[in-house]
Amino acid sequence: MDNELYSSALKDALNEIRNLCPGIKNTLIFRKDREIAVADDLTPQKTITRTIDSFDDLTEKAEAIGGIELVTIEGSKGGVNVSHIGNHYLVTVTSENADKNYLNMTTRVLVTTVLKLLDKISPAPLKRG
Repeated sequence: MDNELYSSALKDALNEIRNLCPGIKNTLIFRKDREIAVADDLTPQKTITRTIDSFDDLTEKAEAIGGIELVTIEGSKGGVNVSHIGNHYLVTVTSENADKNYLNMTTRVLVTTVLKLLDKISPAPLKRG
């Protein structure tokens, strides 16, 4: 499977998450080593870059405690959730009225399933181009 197809499958999964959970503003998936950065259709490249840059600082500090499994930040206008799934990080940005339980269940099941399927079909990682 080529990188474009791998990227397309992940992007489709993120777009479906947005369709299932209307409280989501942005979703993206990336690897700590920046090999993958895929976002839904409505997430601008500038947001992807800023998110990954910010996360780099956080992961450096978190290495002392064994790394990051889950980070949740809640504000008055919404929240950010970063989940570690295998070799990937899933980021979701939500509005204040998002159903977070439904969102977390949906993203963990859908993204985990797609990533496992893609790794079975073609375990080679996607490199940003």
